[in-house]
Amino acid sequence: MKNMHNISQRIKLQAKIFLSCILIFAFSTQLFAQENIAVTISNQNLGLVKEQRTLNLKKGKQRIFLEDIPAQINTASIFVESDFDILEQDFEYDLFSVDKLLQNSLSKEIVIEHAQQGRIEGVLLSATAMHVVIKNQDGLIQIIPLNNEQKISLKNFSMQDAQLLVRPALSWNVNASKSGSFDTKISYLTNGLNWNADYSGILNEKEDKITLSAWVTINNSSGKSFKNMKLKLMAGDLNLVHQAQPYPRQMETFALAKSAAPDFAERAFFEYHIYDLSFSTDLKNNQTKQLRLFNETTADISKTYRVDSYNPEKTAVIISFKNSRENNLGVPLPGGTMRMYKKDGPDSEFIGESSINHTPKDEKLDVEVGSAFDIASERAVVKVSRPDNRSERRTVEYKIRNRMESTISLEIDEHYQNNSEVNVHTANGNLLLQKNGLLRYEVKIKPGQEYIFNIEYAVRW
Repeated sequence: MKNMHNISQRIKLQAKIFLSCILIFAFSTQLFAQENIAVTISNQNLGLVKEQRTLNLKKGKQRIFLEDIPAQINTASIFVESDFDILEQDFEYDLFSVDKLLQNSLSKEIVIEHAQQGRIEGVLLSATAMHVVIKNQDGLIQIIPLNNEQKISLKNFSMQDAQLLVRPALSWNVNASKSGSFDTKISYLTNGLNWNADYSGILNEKEDKITLSAWVTINNSSGKSFKNMKLKLMAGDLNLVHQAQPYPRQMETFALAKSAAPDFAERAFFEYHIYDLSFSTDLKNNQTKQLRLFNETTADISKTYRVDSYNPEKTAVIISFKNSRENNLGVPLPGGTMRMYKKDGPDSEFIGESSINHTPKDEKLDVEVGSAFDIASERAVVKVSRPDNRSERRTVEYKIRNRMESTISLEIDEHYQNNSEVNVHTANGNLLLQKNGLLRYEVKIKPGQEYIFNIEYAVRW
């Protein structure tokens, strides 16, 4: 019967650094190959990794080392299904570097050679990123600036004494009931895995239809590469406990990976949505990979203009469409960035972009793409009165000038306190929405017209 080990409950995790380089090199010839790798990535910089390894063990207690572990692993989340007992776990993450090598060489002999400055030899007293301090045979202490033209050699350096790691590793103290091969399933959470959706929409010249395509952009800065993995993406807002990590996050330049155009299969899961990639793929450490989320589709849209009381001098341009099957969509759209283009003859020009939230099917999506050049607006609070200490009456005036050559439909958003009740008394517009601290009206403005929109309402709290 298999034993299941939740390391966070059964083992006191230790962040000791005791493994010498000579041990790493000895055990590197006994790597436990990873199989059946499956990775589920949320869009909150968190991934669940599931893998299988075959461990060759002897009967009794012994220590084994598992390399190829993410540097940003959450060790408290490790879950193991096996036929042996895990007695202790250490996560080794103090990785080999030039700075650590010099720090491990303090009080040891060092030689610095330079083509023009010659050879300097002595005992290393201190080392920083900029300077080293050396005491030579005559007792003279020298402070030497470091540069790229120097060659530094270490005398009598022992790899056994230098407790440095080439890569992160898990060290397990295990007890096996017999000698042989053990199939072991391991799962864990790791930071440094993230994804977001990127949408591209091309408006036709009439601005009544959009050709929409979607890609997912996956970033891996976890410290580990994943090969031939089964990939799932999870869309939704997970509740997470944020804690400081005991190791630094190392970032390098991302390399954009060109990929084919596979589709994802979408399905509901708990209160979230899962997108399963149809085939296995690779994801290198410090790589950005793009995969197609769904095929191009054409949907009906509408264009409106909107003035907001928070920023009344700006007139936003809104492209709206319904995420429904009847509109050639009707799939849950994960949150991300939507970039808009418009046809200009045979060409397409970029007209703006906006972030979108997770959008369920059959919901309307509003995408703000920019500000209208030929519409001017301003807002003024004309009158404020206080009938009592728990209410306020406001009179607000908007002046909107349409310098376009066509009649426009414009929405006006007037905000008030969320925890208040409002009774609208007068307004020369069509009320579209009243909820959550927002009054939204629609007005029609002819070419060249200055439209005066007046609203008077009372707020009670």
